[in-house]
Amino acid sequence: MKPSPVDILLVDDRMDSLIVMEAALRDIPNLNLVLAQSGAEALDQLDKYNFAVILLDVQMPEMDGFETAQHIRNDYKSNKDTPIIFVTAICPDDRYIFRCYEVGAVDYIFKPFEPYVLRSKVKIFVDLFLKSQKLQQQAISISESERREKHFKLTELEVDILRQYRKLADSIPHIVWKARAEGTVYYFNHVWYRYTGLTEGESIGSSWQGAIHPDDLGRFLLNWMRSMGTLKAFEIEVRIRRRDGQWRWHWIIAVPDSKANEVLSWVGTCTDIHDRKIGEEKLVVAQKQAVSANMAKIYFLANMSHEIRTPMSAILGFTELLLNPKQNEIERQHAISTIHRNGKQLLNVIDEILDISKIEAGRLEVEIIEFNLTELLYDIKSLLAIKTEEKHLELKFILETHIPERIQSDPTRIRQILTNIVSNAIKFTEKGAVQVRVRWHGELWTDDGVLEIKVEDTGVGIKADQVERLFQPFAQVDSSTTRLFGGTGLGLALSQKLAQALGGNVTLESTQSDFGSTFKIQIKAQPVTYCNWVNGFKSIDLYREETPFEALEVNENSLKGFKILFVEDAPDNQMVIGMFLTSAGAKVEFADNGYEGISKASDDNYDIILMDIQMPKMDGYEATRILRRKGFEIPIVALTAHALIEERTLCLNAGCTEHFTKPVNSEKLISLVARLVQNKKNVIQSHNSSI
Repeated sequence: MKPSPVDILLVDDRMDSLIVMEAALRDIPNLNLVLAQSGAEALDQLDKYNFAVILLDVQMPEMDGFETAQHIRNDYKSNKDTPIIFVTAICPDDRYIFRCYEVGAVDYIFKPFEPYVLRSKVKIFVDLFLKSQKLQQQAISISESERREKHFKLTELEVDILRQYRKLADSIPHIVWKARAEGTVYYFNHVWYRYTGLTEGESIGSSWQGAIHPDDLGRFLLNWMRSMGTLKAFEIEVRIRRRDGQWRWHWIIAVPDSKANEVLSWVGTCTDIHDRKIGEEKLVVAQKQAVSANMAKIYFLANMSHEIRTPMSAILGFTELLLNPKQNEIERQHAISTIHRNGKQLLNVIDEILDISKIEAGRLEVEIIEFNLTELLYDIKSLLAIKTEEKHLELKFILETHIPERIQSDPTRIRQILTNIVSNAIKFTEKGAVQVRVRWHGELWTDDGVLEIKVEDTGVGIKADQVERLFQPFAQVDSSTTRLFGGTGLGLALSQKLAQALGGNVTLESTQSDFGSTFKIQIKAQPVTYCNWVNGFKSIDLYREETPFEALEVNENSLKGFKILFVEDAPDNQMVIGMFLTSAGAKVEFADNGYEGISKASDDNYDIILMDIQMPKMDGYEATRILRRKGFEIPIVALTAHALIEERTLCLNAGCTEHFTKPVNSEKLISLVARLVQNKKNVIQSHNSSI
């Protein structure tokens, strides 16, 4: 007699998916595949058939797979215990997997799937169903005495069924366990033993609790006890010890098997979520850091607005006063002096922002050249002495060891570092003194040495909770609107980065609230071979008296006889820079753009061309390239507001002799023009004499 076909329910809202599943199961003999395209349609079939297994899609309109599974388990007695396998395209996230188990699924398969995987899983449940049917039929057909005779065989069948279920549990890549109602575990799948390294004797009963982290065990047991009272599933995150001793986070979910408001047993799973947990913790830390950094930048931008608008307000205000013809000469001179001072302050703010931006982008460059160290120290002291005199403070520069007169390093950056640190010391000191102690670590005329400068003040000091923010860019010790001291808040961070670029560092050596601070600057440098060494243990002022420095004197004859073409589109810049040059004796002619500059240069003989870069019609790059192609060999100086190192490179590549940034320092510009023109004349004279 041919056996009745085994009913299988396939549920998916997509007909193409149903066709794929139907094709995959075609090789299993004697199956009746019942198709349903919705949860409601599937429920309609439950009273008509006794299904061996249900393949259920998760994502369906109106009623999804989870809700359908709950209805099957709760509302349909004939199929209440029918195995459900979810077939889903949802990303294999742990929470979806455990949701499957929570609603009563026994397994899950992710789309797209291999047909043989689907067949093997379905075949297991078909075999189980047939054996169960056989068991039921035998139980009905035989008498009580026969049942006793068949008891052993039935037991074997039950064992076989249990073996099949355990085989299924071992195929799941998670820890699976079963426990009695009171909580003693009587089964773990092989994943548990492989993960923990424990034996069965070390795991069964309550022994497994030793694998739970002591800090998590109490919380775990408390949740379990609560679930026993409510007859509801529970989930919790705890740490489980791996066989190598590492504690790793696991997500545990346990579902009770209950009857008549009484728990009969528990089935649970443990999934390793350690990497996800650590990732979440790192994400929280990163989010906090991002919020903190964002707030720091908000404070920084607010402070920048203040630092830029304050001098700009003075510049615009005193400019308006100068337009008043009723101002006397003293008032006009005061206004001009104030505009000049605030303009330099505004330029300093912009320079600091550009420098810190270069550092943040990893594009800061240093220029190692030979220079007079003692002259640099004296210049800095002279510059800052005005500030200390205004506050009635004493400023001392002391040489504590012999130091080389000339060294190789970047004088511009050293000046910037020392000016920043000493200016800070003066700013935060209301009475007392600021001392700058200079030491040299290294032997005479050796290749390497370290310039060490300590800046000591008797100011307000730094509180302990403020120290860690001291060298952070965009952060200030006091960022409130009521702070007593101004500044961009970039000085220390910038100085430290500059010192590090020169092979050294800037550190806070000591501080005490209300008693002052000491900052230490260290710079790697090389003394110039056979240079003079300055005696230590004296003030830099005494050295200045003993060794007068040469200084460039700019006067009305510095550029006498020079003919200069200035290519610039801004009339105000033409006027002010033209006045600088003519006051030094030069004759200056103007061109408003690159086209006009090329035309004028071709019609007349000039000693030098000053070329703006950003101009209408033709920019300075193109104009310079054309002049060089035409054979012009006179110096061309890029005179531009483009201050970045990349822009300097573009200017030089276009054919410019030098790159000079706006706003213009008149003395430096006049010195540069004089040097370039004289160098060109020397080359011409040398060439003529050799002919």
